[in-house]
Amino acid sequence: MSKIGKWTKENFEKYHAANPGVYAQFEHFALAVSARRPYYSAKCVFHRVRWATMISGKEDEYKIDDGWISHYARLFMDKNPEHEGFFKTRNRKNSYHQGEEV
Repeated sequence: MSKIGKWTKENFEKYHAANPGVYAQFEHFALAVSARRPYYSAKCVFHRVRWATMISGKEDEYKIDDGWISHYARLFMDKNPEHEGFFKTRNRKNSYHQGEEV
């Protein structure tokens, strides 16, 4: 399978390295909601990050693209193994997460 496209794992690693604040906020909000729910939507958490950056006036600091949502969900669960399965994932035939669930 060809890995053509913007949202590859390699591109995510570059984006994440250049924008560590996105994950910091994603993790903060995911941990907050995990105290109240057994599972939740990574997309909702991502939109909360967008809202927080807009309210703080930092929305121009980095562009947050929906294509990174599944990457951030996996990163969160990798870094917080006690929350494995908190974000529902699925397998897709064509995936940027080669060998991983999407």
